[in-house]
Amino acid sequence: MAVVGCEVRRTPAPESTRQLQVVGVRRIMDRPALSPAAWSPDSQALAYSSDQRLWVYTLDRGEKDVAPAEAVTAVAWSRPLNLLALIDRGIVWTLRPDGTDRRRVPLPEPAVELAWAPGSDRLAVVVRHPVDGQIRTELWLVNHDGGFRRMVTRAPVGRAMRDLQWFPDSLYMLYGLSAGREQAMTELWRVRISYPDRQQILLPAPAAMVRLAPTGRYLATVGGDQGAEGGGQVVLSRVDGSGRFAVAPQAGRYTGLAWSPQGEKVVFAQLSGDARAELWMANADGSGHLHLYSYLMEYTDPGMGVAIAWSPDGRHLVFGTNTGASRGPIWLVTLQRR
Repeated sequence: MAVVGCEVRRTPAPESTRQLQVVGVRRIMDRPALSPAAWSPDSQALAYSSDQRLWVYTLDRGEKDVAPAEAVTAVAWSRPLNLLALIDRGIVWTLRPDGTDRRRVPLPEPAVELAWAPGSDRLAVVVRHPVDGQIRTELWLVNHDGGFRRMVTRAPVGRAMRDLQWFPDSLYMLYGLSAGREQAMTELWRVRISYPDRQQILLPAPAAMVRLAPTGRYLATVGGDQGAEGGGQVVLSRVDGSGRFAVAPQAGRYTGLAWSPQGEKVVFAQLSGDARAELWMANADGSGHLHLYSYLMEYTDPGMGVAIAWSPDGRHLVFGTNTGASRGPIWLVTLQRR
């Protein structure tokens, strides 16, 4: 007799833009946040940094100050462990959502990106250090207290790893490579975390952003000349590069790319010269769009981006200019089925 264990997890049913409507958009905090917000696994709370503190905002009780934080540029929330990980001035810390059990994760160099594995206790971290006047970035795998540490791979000198993401099997990772401090990625790589196994993924044009769908089968990219008005596009494709098509209503400057939890929709922000961001949702098959909100950004920096995060239950989005490189209030969008 064989006994087989399994885990049953409820996930939201796929919905198209025609089945959804926006029922509310509101600013949930007045102080400017720095890090992009990270959703809790149950979709009832989100974490972010502001005013040298780490905050957790719950949908029913509002925000709570949980821990000190000098300048947190990235926050991630682990689904299996229900732990937070953050980068504070290059140092990686883990802690519980109430601020207890705070631990420093020792790494050889300052961290610039991190991502929890969706189905394990591993945390992937990109570190950066100078080599003969140039930058070298490395991908490390650690656990929540630093008891396990292993370098997975390193980029060539002068190339920076960007947009670090996990495949849903928690065995492979995706990252882009850009030249030095340039934002545009010209290479995309898939790497296995357990042993050296790298595969380059076709990237036909430089990309300002790359997002892997939760299914691991599709990619969304922001490509084109983002420095010129009307020069960029949001493009979807299979991971192998086939089946490419644009989903944005028109060419422009785009940011804030994010997939829905089921991978059947994407959201993004189109920026204009008067510091206005139009938030859009598009079906991943190109069949339709939904305009979410017209957002007048608090700051007029022409190079500023927007961070967008989708709750795991698919019923909320948070957005703002809190990208880790710039600050701004956080806004909450509430969706419901028509």
